[in-house]
Amino acid sequence: MNVKFNIKGVVYGILVLALIIGGFIAIPNIFMDKSKPVDYTMVQREAIPEKILDMMDKYTDQERALAVKLDKKIYVIVTRGNDNEHGIKMDKIEMIKDDDKNVMRVKVTYKDKEESYPYIVVETNLTDLPDRIELNAVKEEN
Repeated sequence: MNVKFNIKGVVYGILVLALIIGGFIAIPNIFMDKSKPVDYTMVQREAIPEKILDMMDKYTDQERALAVKLDKKIYVIVTRGNDNEHGIKMDKIEMIKDDDKNVMRVKVTYKDKEESYPYIVVETNLTDLPDRIELNAVKEEN
């Protein structure tokens, strides 16, 4: 039995297979968000460091997210500003790389006052302060 191979067909088949496998690898990386979640723990009101409480007076009337390095720990502080109708609930914190800068994205939800806080202080597992902080706030619909 004499078997003949069509070399052209084999080469085209390998090229098509390589393109399909490359597409499965490359396309999800294009559309996926390259963010890393940051672990954090809520700091109770009585455990907030005194230096942070002293600094809070300047920012309580502004809607902001701040990062503070204190005693080799990174704290994130989120204030609600002048919105006395709502409080804040922390959703998540994530780090992304944008133009070789570390950007922290803080996602919060404005909720009813009874179910949330006027400001939040969390302790993170980060070792360095971010270059920039983005606050993404969403109002909860009832």
